[in-house]
Amino acid sequence: MNRRLFKAPLAADAPGNPAPAGSAGSRDGFGWRAWRRHHRQSALAAWRRLARHKAASLLTISVSGIALALPLVLLGLIGNLQGLAGQLRSSGEIAAFLTPALPLSTVATLADQLRADPGIAAVKLQSPEQGLAELKTVPDFAEAIAALDRNPLPYVLLIRPQDQAVTTDLLKRLRGHPEIEQIQHDADWQRRLQRVLALLQRLAELFMLLFGGGALLLIAHGVRLEVQSRAAEIGIVKLLGASDAFVRRPFLWSGFWFGLHSALFALVLVWVLGGLLQAPVAALAQSYGSGFTLQAPSAIMAAATLAAGVLLGSVGAFLACTLQLIADRARFSS
Repeated sequence: MNRRLFKAPLAADAPGNPAPAGSAGSRDGFGWRAWRRHHRQSALAAWRRLARHKAASLLTISVSGIALALPLVLLGLIGNLQGLAGQLRSSGEIAAFLTPALPLSTVATLADQLRADPGIAAVKLQSPEQGLAELKTVPDFAEAIAALDRNPLPYVLLIRPQDQAVTTDLLKRLRGHPEIEQIQHDADWQRRLQRVLALLQRLAELFMLLFGGGALLLIAHGVRLEVQSRAAEIGIVKLLGASDAFVRRPFLWSGFWFGLHSALFALVLVWVLGGLLQAPVAALAQSYGSGFTLQAPSAIMAAATLAAGVLLGSVGAFLACTLQLIADRARFSS
C-alpha cells in the first residue's frame, strides 16, 4: 500500500508515536502537533501526485484555467471600457448643427435668442471655417478635406445648460427652432455606454457563476477519481479509527493545488492575450487621435482570481470526497 498519502495514521502504530489526529485514540497533548504534521505531509504528497501525473494534471489545470480566464477577460474589457468612458466629455454640452447655407445674421439672431433662454448658461458660435480647421487636425481626415472644393460644414452652436442634468424640455425647445437641423448631446452617448457597461457587468457575473461552477465540477471529478483509486487505503485507515476529516485532508490539498494552478494559468492566459492585443488596440486608438491603451489586470484582481481558484478547488475536492465517503459507507453497511 502507498504510505505517502496516509503516512501519519500508519506511523502511529510505532511505540512512542501519537495516534492519528482525528482518530479515536488521539490525545489533547499530541493532537495539534499530529494535525499540523498531517497537513504538511498531505500538502507535499498532493504536490508530488500532481507532478507525477503530469499529463492528467496539465489537462485538468488548463481546462479549468480557461474556464476561469473567460469571465476574467470580460471583466478586463469592462474595466478598459470604463476607463475609456472616463475620457469622454462629461460637461453636458449640447451641439446644435444649423441648416447649411444659413446667413451669419440669422445665425447671430438665433444665438441671441438662445442666450435669453433661462435654461441655457452660455452659447458659443462655431463657424464652418473653425469646424474645418478642427477636422484637419484629425490624421485620417486631412487628405479628404484637402480634396474638397468647398466647405460643406454648417454653423454650429455649442450650448452649455444651466444645469448639468439636461432636461427634456430644453432639448424640445431647441428642436422647435427651424434653423436647427440636428442636435448632439454628449450625455446621451454616455448614458448609452453606461447601459452597455451594465449589461456587460451582468454577463460577467453570470459567466463567473457558470464557468466557475464548471471549473469546480471539473476539479471535483478529478478528485473523485483519485478517491476511488485509493479506496483500499481509505478502508484501512478507517479501520484504524481515522475520521472522515482525516481521510479528506489529502484530497483537499489536491483540490487546493489544482485550483491554485488553474488560477495562475488563467492569469497567464489573460496577460498573454492582452500582450497580443496591445499593439493593434494602440494603433486603432492612435488613428482616432486617442492615447487609449489596454490595462492589464490589477494586483487586486490577480489576488482575487487566485483566491477564487483556491476556493473553487477546495470546495470541489471537499464535495467530491464527502460524497464518495457517504457512498462507500452506504455500500458497506448494506
